[in-house]
Amino acid sequence: MAVISDLDARPAGRLRTGFDAPEAALLGAATLLMLWPALYNGFPLIFSDTGTYISQMMEHHLGWDRPPYYSMLLLALDWGHNLWLPTIAQCAVTAWMIRRTQRMVAPRAGLGAGALLLAPLVLLTALPWTAAQIMPDIFTPLMVLAFAILVLDDRMRRRERRSLALLITLAIMVHLSNLPIYAGLCLCVLVLRLRARPRPDWKHLLPPLAIGVTALIAVNLIASGTPSPSPYGDTFVLARLLSDGPARATLARDCPTQRWALCRYQADLAHSADRFLWTANSPLYRAGGPIHLIDQTNAIVRDTVMTYPAVVARNAVRDTLRQMVTFAPGSGLRPWSATAGATIRRDLPPATVRVFLRSRQARRRLAIGEPLAAIVATVTIAGIVATLAFVLWAVVQAIRPFRVIAALRHTRPLNKDRPIDHRPIDHRLFWLAGFVLLALVGNAVVTGSLSGPHDRYESRIVWLAVLTGELVLARCYAAWRSRPTSTTA
Repeated sequence: MAVISDLDARPAGRLRTGFDAPEAALLGAATLLMLWPALYNGFPLIFSDTGTYISQMMEHHLGWDRPPYYSMLLLALDWGHNLWLPTIAQCAVTAWMIRRTQRMVAPRAGLGAGALLLAPLVLLTALPWTAAQIMPDIFTPLMVLAFAILVLDDRMRRRERRSLALLITLAIMVHLSNLPIYAGLCLCVLVLRLRARPRPDWKHLLPPLAIGVTALIAVNLIASGTPSPSPYGDTFVLARLLSDGPARATLARDCPTQRWALCRYQADLAHSADRFLWTANSPLYRAGGPIHLIDQTNAIVRDTVMTYPAVVARNAVRDTLRQMVTFAPGSGLRPWSATAGATIRRDLPPATVRVFLRSRQARRRLAIGEPLAAIVATVTIAGIVATLAFVLWAVVQAIRPFRVIAALRHTRPLNKDRPIDHRPIDHRLFWLAGFVLLALVGNAVVTGSLSGPHDRYESRIVWLAVLTGELVLARCYAAWRSRPTSTTA
């Protein structure tokens, strides 16, 4: 008798998502394993921006370049003690979201299947280096998974749906790049509403977007009097346009007639967006700083885009493509003594400072070896290829009989009169893979074209392709095991 695959045999009704002791043990072990970079380091991983996130609430200031909500979250969880509790919380929520995604596409996946899914992710991808870092980067992939579950799983309880909506809201509030990424994903629901059964419900997707945007506008309105989610966002665009060249041409053309402050520093403009934005003696700060120059910045950006639209578009596409192939685990493992390190020494208790100073990162002894980097790159590329191949193959299978997406419609619960479906195509897994690919592209567009390609930007989300690739392989294996068999007398 053929073995029934997990997805074909899923029971009707709501999915049971409560935690029992074995499930809690699995998630606890996954959380501990995901913490391994921080445990090996002896302290949660830090980045240059970590200092701002620590100091915003503790020193009562609001930076021009990032909202304060991740700083609020750190303070609420840790109260300025040692940063371990926020790190553990990030890893625990990530482990739960991965397992929840698996249970969405394979409701009968047991503890063994969960361990097989989680182990490669925490050992062979960039995931633990993102989850174990005091940065809001981990919220981007979590937002994508929460969105997929809200759209695709109609068996959730109200409490879980609210938890996922809260997670998306937090993701939008803690990092500005998550707002356009989530808005882009929501546009995909227009397609799903035409083809999917049951149709996704807007009332579960729009409130997180509305609340997140309102929170960003409110904090900027209070701080600067500007009702905008990102009142100084054009500063990043200007840095990119200067680095790519078009804004330099605008300055050379208009400076004889304009009184822009940057005109006095044309000869000192570095060909690096990072130096322009973050070096203390860069022309940006010598001319007055991002806040003081924002009106001129907006004018330069507007004139550049209107005058050189083709060049700007071409450069944006180039930077997006570069960002899609630019990723590496553990990006930026320097001590950051003058930024995050200085904030830790200033704001955290002496005992915590001593532990930090003994950490491998603070002593410049934390680095990703070439063998591990090569393994992570290989596994990641394999996940991307598997995810893309699955989506293309599913589309081909769907349109071959000229029934677009017909094979991807909602599968009804199995009953005695319905034959077993042995196809390795499931609508939830198909759309999950599609969302992941769109998120990878959207993340590259937002970060690569606006801030410039960096390893950290794509590394924070690219592990989702490995997750999807594993789920595809598991689905194919289940379909192969449940294929019809013949016996002879």
